[in-house]
Parts: sequence; structure tokens; C-alpha cells
Amino acid sequence: MSALDNPKALFQSTCSTNSEPYALQNIGDMMSPEFSENCIIIVDPGMPIHNEAYVIIDFNDELYFRQYVIENNNQLMRCLNFSYEDINLTDDFEVRGCITQQKQRKQKSLHYYLLEKESGEMKFSGKGKEKEITP
Repeated sequence: MSALDNPKALFQSTCSTNSEPYALQNIGDMMSPEFSENCIIIVDPGMPIHNEAYVIIDFNDELYFRQYVIENNNQLMRCLNFSYEDINLTDDFEVRGCITQQKQRKQKSLHYYLLEKESGEMKFSGKGKEKEITP
């Protein structure tokens, strides 16, 4: 069996042992319309999880790209495409990183965490924004 036949084993042997950001390709329509199929996402394993963050989660021995949501004291994984059901998370899950950026073919990169000029804090944007280039 090739490594591509077992994506979790490939992830564990490459991405999960590294604390640096890494890139993954989104497969499927579960996170559309914000993330199109085949877009490239940048995952930062050092970014702290928070409500409504886009994350890679290891749950029940599977990896998921979803939105992490806290609702009525429940932790959920939510698809942005409402055709898919929410998944309730038990205590047995691990966040592998937050999505900080995406790149769609022939479009500018969208960033989900941008430095706020006044406070100097990183702010989350549920709808990605283009990064302003300052001279």
C-alpha cells in the first residue's frame, strides 16, 4: 500500500512531527463556498484553537478539515456546506492546527489571521481577507 492510500499515516510521518506551518490540499465540497475543492490551505500547528476557527482535527482515528464551533457547551466540527451534518466532539480529539491562509487557483491568497495595526494582536476573519502590503 502506498503512502497516498493511507493519508493519516502520511500526515503523521510528515506534518504532525513538525511545529512549522504546512500546506494541504482541500479535497471535497464540505467546506465550500469559503474553501473550494482543490484549494491549498496553510495550516499552523502553533495557532491556538478558538470558536469558529478553521482547523485540522484528529478525531476517531480520522483527520478532518472543519470549522471548530462551541455551541450550547458542546464542541462541534462543522462543514460550511450545510448538506453535511455537524459532528459532536468528545474529549478524545486533537487539533493539528488552524488554517491561516488559502490559495485558490488564479486568485489572490486569503488570510484568516491578520495583524491589527492598533493593538498589534492577530485577529481572526471568518471570511478571509487579502493581506495589505505596506511599503
